[in-house]
Amino acid sequence: MRLKKWVILLFYVYLFGAFAYLSYLEFMDDRGIMWILLAVAAIGLGYQIIDFLIRKKGDRWNSSYVVADDRIFRKILISLALSYVFILAFLLIGTIGLYNGFIAGHPINVMVAAIILSLLIFMLSQIVQRFIG
Repeated sequence: MRLKKWVILLFYVYLFGAFAYLSYLEFMDDRGIMWILLAVAAIGLGYQIIDFLIRKKGDRWNSSYVVADDRIFRKILISLALSYVFILAFLLIGTIGLYNGFIAGHPINVMVAAIILSLLIFMLSQIVQRFIG
């Protein structure tokens, strides 16, 4: 799969802005420590933006960039399936916990935690698959 360099950069900037904004909102609401997870994700995306700009400094903005090769596309699909199963299990456990009163807090926190932890599972499965395959 090929994408233009500026499309990838805009996607990274959008994700960075979204996670930074959500972290700021959680911090201002003073409802817990969920803002730390969102801030870590925003910092990671900020690092990704800087690294992308440094690595692709000599290219033109309209040049194509190979995002996924056919050889690694299957590995990405396996990692996405693992993270999808994890997010469904996490949300099911969170819903049961909220319904029965085991988990105190806002349901949005459970959903955001499920999304962030599924992204971490995706990244870890990518790292493990890189060493195995």
